[in-house]
Amino acid sequence: MTLEFKGGSPTSSRGPEPVSTIRYVTRRMMEAECPGVYEQIPCQFRDRLPARVRSSAHNADIFWAGFNVFPGLVTDLFQRLRYVEGTEWPMWKLVAAFYLVEARIGESAVKRAGEKIHSTMSWPPHLRTVADALRYTETAYYESHLRAPRWLSGCWRVERETEARMVLVDDTPYPCRVNEGVVAGITRAFSHQKPRYGIRDPHEAKRAGGTVTRYDISFMPA
Repeated sequence: MTLEFKGGSPTSSRGPEPVSTIRYVTRRMMEAECPGVYEQIPCQFRDRLPARVRSSAHNADIFWAGFNVFPGLVTDLFQRLRYVEGTEWPMWKLVAAFYLVEARIGESAVKRAGEKIHSTMSWPPHLRTVADALRYTETAYYESHLRAPRWLSGCWRVERETEARMVLVDDTPYPCRVNEGVVAGITRAFSHQKPRYGIRDPHEAKRAGGTVTRYDISFMPA
């Protein structure tokens, strides 16, 4: 998921660039730095990761919070990706990091780790309801990716919302189950509203080969 809870707006005034001007990370580039990593990224994303997008150094905290129970995993991962803590992440390396972890410890384990992501963040005081927190994933992701245009880096977005229900869309290249963990963690944090979630059209979700996952979340009105 890679969230960073700060201020700011995810709205970009820039329009999408022509595809011909966008430089994507190639298989050769990936393999030159991290042999074997290209095949670990799902085919719907591996050739569509923009070379210029970077992510906050804070994302390293997510790995320590979520995966430190597995001895040596985080250190080995950072070494394999040639990532130096305290520096910004090339987005493609951060995406690869989550898929490498998923391949190593399994889908259920990365979902449980995803549930801890919200606990690594400083939540703004105005987030008082589960709807507030779910809505804020859009800005959090935007800030985490250093305000890169959402059409380039991906995004979270609210597709529909009523007083007691929301459809939240995960339109990012990160693992489906990690981000499901984020949704589960947020709903747990606001358990007094009795939120429940499910995946809409699971056959079209990222875990099934799609490019987006939609969550249908219900809750008691605040």
